[in-house]
Amino acid sequence: MKTKIFSLVPERVNYDNFWIEIRKRNKWLINLRFAAVGLLGTLIFGGYLLRLFFPTFHLKLFPIGIITLCILLYNLVFRWLWKVFPEISQKFKVHSLHFSLLQICLDFIALMLLIYFTGGVESPFNTFYVFHLIIGSLILPGHIIIFLITIVMLISLCGSILELNSLIPHYQITGLIVNPLYNDLSYLVVFFVTFAIVTYISIYLANSISKVLYDRERSLTIAYKELEDAEKSKSRYVMTVVHDLKTPISASLTWVDLLLEGKISTLANEVITPLQRIQTRLKNAIELINNILTISQVRISNKYESLGEVDIVEILNSIYLDFRILFISKNIQFNVVSSQPKVVMESDSKWLKLALSNLISNVQKYTEPNGIVEAKITELDETIEITIADDGIGIPENELHKVFSEFYRSSISKQKNIEGTGLGMALVKEIITRFGGNISVVSPSHLQSEGRPGTEFRLVLPKKLD
Repeated sequence: MKTKIFSLVPERVNYDNFWIEIRKRNKWLINLRFAAVGLLGTLIFGGYLLRLFFPTFHLKLFPIGIITLCILLYNLVFRWLWKVFPEISQKFKVHSLHFSLLQICLDFIALMLLIYFTGGVESPFNTFYVFHLIIGSLILPGHIIIFLITIVMLISLCGSILELNSLIPHYQITGLIVNPLYNDLSYLVVFFVTFAIVTYISIYLANSISKVLYDRERSLTIAYKELEDAEKSKSRYVMTVVHDLKTPISASLTWVDLLLEGKISTLANEVITPLQRIQTRLKNAIELINNILTISQVRISNKYESLGEVDIVEILNSIYLDFRILFISKNIQFNVVSSQPKVVMESDSKWLKLALSNLISNVQKYTEPNGIVEAKITELDETIEITIADDGIGIPENELHKVFSEFYRSSISKQKNIEGTGLGMALVKEIITRFGGNISVVSPSHLQSEGRPGTEFRLVLPKKLD
């Protein structure tokens, strides 16, 4: 289907990342407009100073001041609209390109008025048209920008003709130009011909570059989607295979448990130790299978399971109760530090608790007896920071970058024969990334003591999910 001549959404760029970029560029326009207001304010202030030292200099400062004030006011409105636009767009069936078009139209009107009161064809602000055209061409389709600038050019041409024939007043910057140019027909012809050539070439070049960039970004988006689909297919296959492996392993573990409990027959002392080792290995195998299944489920899942408000303090205390017997058995002190009794955020309680459980279980495992584990919660404007630290065995500096890799186990844990699958931290990373957060690790931690370097994990999670 062909794109209609006044369509704001070209067929070639109608994909999710395009709208994300357009929203960012709308924010650029707002920030640049504040800079323009500052420039015009400097011009007005400088104009008053120049009058004091150069009496011959004259500039219509009052209308320029009114234009500057109007730009500031409508830019404040745009700034507010940008924040609430996601809600407005759904209610009024508009999108970010409508917002872009409105901004650029008002900017063209303000710029035409500014140019008129600073000399028309003699104004130094005429070059600002090219600046707006390039920005506009990076956001809007080329035919829309051509249509807008053609209207602007016709209005400017009509205004110049009216000034030439003294039908409207001409506002000249006295003291800047000695010989007026607005009443020179040859100059007007050269100016508008040159202006038209530069304008349309600028639009063509900027829009061509924009088209290439958008096409390339769309290709990358499609390629990423294909890779993501392939990863999900692989994860589904892994889930099927691993799940089938779990059944015979679970059955084997059940028989070993029955033998060790003496429910089948009395065992000779020499076979108890080997059976206990088999039991440990089978439990590790099931733990590994469960972690693989969970990671695969997170990767192929498109939606959160139980999205809602969760209290981080409550979740951490609940996790401690789950592992309380393990902490007590090693005499490990567990502290939750928070400035507020409740720290609420939007999240999936099941996945978040799973991630924090794996993290705290990992910390408990690698903290030696009589140690300390601390979970600190810091609430910021848009994010929540959770720091979980211990004074355990630590991680060698040259291995820190491997911590979140699948099947990684530190050299120290291997030396101390601490059992583990090497998938717990990979699972934590997968879930935290899914929430749009990030996780990092340092060792030693702030709880370090002599012979106990410790490890410190820092999670940063958004208060509200996208």
